[in-house]
Amino acid sequence: MNHPSSPPATVAILQLGRLGDMILTTPLFRAVKECWPGAALTVIALEHSALIAQHHPSVDAVVSVPFGILQLPTLARRLHRKSFDLYIDPKDHRSSTSRVVAEFIRAKHRVGCRANGGRETFDQTFEPPDQPLHYVDRMLRPLQLLHPERSFARRPLLGVPTESLRVADGQMLPGEHGAIAINISAGSTSRHWGLEHWEELIDEVSKKYSVAVISSPEDRHHADAICSTSRQARPVTTNTILDAAAIVARSRAVVSPDTSIVHIASAFNRPVVGLYPPNHGNLATFGPLSDRQAVLMPAPEAELSTIPFRQVVEGLGKVMAERQ
Repeated sequence: MNHPSSPPATVAILQLGRLGDMILTTPLFRAVKECWPGAALTVIALEHSALIAQHHPSVDAVVSVPFGILQLPTLARRLHRKSFDLYIDPKDHRSSTSRVVAEFIRAKHRVGCRANGGRETFDQTFEPPDQPLHYVDRMLRPLQLLHPERSFARRPLLGVPTESLRVADGQMLPGEHGAIAINISAGSTSRHWGLEHWEELIDEVSKKYSVAVISSPEDRHHADAICSTSRQARPVTTNTILDAAAIVARSRAVVSPDTSIVHIASAFNRPVVGLYPPNHGNLATFGPLSDRQAVLMPAPEAELSTIPFRQVVEGLGKVMAERQ
């Protein structure tokens, strides 16, 4: 096996995925520094998820690119004068972008998936997984290829700016029993639980806890309306994903559909109730990693909105009871 001839002084990792993908790649950043503490780590990321890498304690530099047709030309231009001792692309399925980047990046040693190039492209390759693996484990496979004798921590790690924590403290109601963060937003309709359910849940939870309601900008008016009748629930403003992470960090537990918020809860090991569509392969890949968790899923082929609100209340009670 063709290992790097010496410990790399410079390492680059390609991660052009969504926010959740970037969060779940952070264990790889940490693992690189565990293997080579003196190496300078550069992460290549999309502009909308670059903030996560920029604030990660293991990352020394970030090269960010836009999404869309300008992605590859921009990346080629920004990498033109850069070279690395080790280049890692953890993507484990066929990708034309992965193949193109691997061919033009200047690196002494390249590691990537065999589906995106053979020996003419990569010095070491790994096969696509033959069974469902959690996304964290998939991202760690290149390091396990290079260091099969080692094991690496799976929990995501986020660096949250002090200012984000200060703003979170100013927005959240402390409450006698602490705050529960409830995220009412999700990108795809398959992950929508329904406003009436969220309203019922927040009304019930706020009888004991204060509630910080996280939402997308598009759903902020819904959060405002839901909280308008409760003295214990408050909508919070999160201008960045790390602002949302600060809210989660200051909360006792989290309730969310299958979104980045679940992965943020995993990073801070907060008890979490995750509402997932009826897709067990998706759950195996993107399930929560918190020690205390409850995953709720509707019947096969059913909508997420068929999950009863009382079942979510019970799930929250379960993960909170485990914490006592």
